[in-house]
Amino acid sequence: MEDIKFYIPFEGFYNSIYDNMIDDIINSEIEEGCLTEKQVDKIEYTPIFESMSQSIFDDIIELFIDETFGIVGNDFCSTKIIYEGLHSPKYYNYSTDKLEAKIAYNDFSIIYGKYITNDTFVNYVNEASKSRDGFASFYEGINQVASEPTIFLEYLFQWFVLNEYREEIIDKTTDNLSEIIYNNLNY
Repeated sequence: MEDIKFYIPFEGFYNSIYDNMIDDIINSEIEEGCLTEKQVDKIEYTPIFESMSQSIFDDIIELFIDETFGIVGNDFCSTKIIYEGLHSPKYYNYSTDKLEAKIAYNDFSIIYGKYITNDTFVNYVNEASKSRDGFASFYEGINQVASEPTIFLEYLFQWFVLNEYREEIIDKTTDNLSEIIYNNLNY
């Protein structure tokens, strides 16, 4: 079977903690006299976002694998979920940035087996996938979501990243981003 491609949500780079980190570092560099306003105008943000995205992805997957399989003795390593890039929407009024990922079907099956009976996750999917005002669901409830691997993984990571482990993910992902931002400030 082909690899399953899916998106992993995160806070994104528009009006988020990550966006604020970049702004804070740039402002600090201006205050310290290391950057001028002219240099700020020439900053290329794409390499900063790409480097940050890879780091954020690595941290999310590491925490996911640790929480799913345990740190010691697992035979499912983080290299089985592969970073494919950053997906940024054309307009931020409908969605935010997402991390593009892929996984082999056999590896997906292992994850599926761990979460299809997880009551907290199943209850989340049943609630989040309901149609409501302004949202018509194409996959309603765990049975329909589980029928499509891409959709299942997107709900799983939405639950994991933005709900169940949100604070831990923010703490973990922001630890080393300052260095990444400084290293990518090309002006």
